[in-house]
Amino acid sequence: MDLESVTLNVKKECIEMNEEDDDDETQGLVRSETQPTQTVFDSNHCVKDDVWKEFAPIGKGEDGKERCRCIHCGKDLVTPAFTSNLWRHLRSCTKKREGKSGGNGCEQDRLNKDQNKRNSVDVVGASVYESSSDREGVSNNTLLKKRQRSSILEGKTRSGMLLGLDVLDCPICFEALTIPIFQCDNGHLACSSCCHKLSNKCPTCASPVGHNRCRAMESVLESVFVPCRNAKFGCTKNVSYGKVSTHEKECTFSQCSCPALDCNYTGSYNNIYSHFVDDHRNKPTSISFVCGGSVDVQMNIASDKILVLQESKKGLLFALQCFYKPHGLYVTVRCIASSAPELGKLAYCLYYSMDGHTLTYKSPEVKKVLEVSSETPQDNFMFVPHSLLRGEFLEMKIAIGLKVRAAS
Repeated sequence: MDLESVTLNVKKECIEMNEEDDDDETQGLVRSETQPTQTVFDSNHCVKDDVWKEFAPIGKGEDGKERCRCIHCGKDLVTPAFTSNLWRHLRSCTKKREGKSGGNGCEQDRLNKDQNKRNSVDVVGASVYESSSDREGVSNNTLLKKRQRSSILEGKTRSGMLLGLDVLDCPICFEALTIPIFQCDNGHLACSSCCHKLSNKCPTCASPVGHNRCRAMESVLESVFVPCRNAKFGCTKNVSYGKVSTHEKECTFSQCSCPALDCNYTGSYNNIYSHFVDDHRNKPTSISFVCGGSVDVQMNIASDKILVLQESKKGLLFALQCFYKPHGLYVTVRCIASSAPELGKLAYCLYYSMDGHTLTYKSPEVKKVLEVSSETPQDNFMFVPHSLLRGEFLEMKIAIGLKVRAAS
């Protein structure tokens, strides 16, 4: 039988496995021969002719199938329809490897292609392995990209937009949330002061609240900056939304109301002093003094609700107020100013004597207010019972200063 007849018979035969190579791997390889890529490959006449030079046809076997024999090791193989099995045998043939012949050019090309194919599979496998094993590095890569983007956008600030700042307010007291912010198990928020007022019980779902902090909302709160409401008066600071109330209490541009009962003037604390000195200093309800000393004052508790003290050294106004109640008299002192740190902490002392009885009240600090209040004070006051009051006039001594000293 010549080579052409063998080739015709090979085309008519079904794909068969090598009798001695019928393990799972070989079966997979034989099945892969039916793929289009293999068909195209085996249609290469150069490859086909060259591989057949390594095998000699020996006719049919007992099973009636055509067989061929390796000219290097003498192994008999079922003649296949395609040449993949023949190439596979040549790659594993020990006699061929030991021989001097290193294979022809077409065979070497075939081997190189197969090796490249395996390498490409290995590369794909490595990529899959890396993507699964390096998941821990994803966040680091993301962070690195953000840093690179930040370096590119150096000098530029990315900003977002809130549709309404009320989303940053406590849903209970409706004041701006301040850190720490707490949440219940269902995610309902509450400021720290409200948690105590509600006995750490969420008003929405009755779950415990006040133990778990909402770090995400705290981060949002810290990232939102708004201009001070006193910007139109000269303040140029942008403040974190959660610290707006604290800043505005200390802002030197905070607007104070004139303590005169019939005046609607407002301005910063130093402007208030200039305004009062220019417009109201001749009124009987005002008196001048120097911080650090004491001054005698007299008030008509029946008609006078407030006595304004003008401190010329620091340029501050103090309101001495009396609140006449059925059980006694409340006396307190307030400073008309913001809580600006440069003003320092001031304290005051009140002395009242009647019928040999002396009442002394020393306040640790003068409370600063932007506007005098008509409400009875709940703290920081001197109480004079009715039994020690004589007539409508109240005479006392007052001292205001950084360090209160006893009046002589």
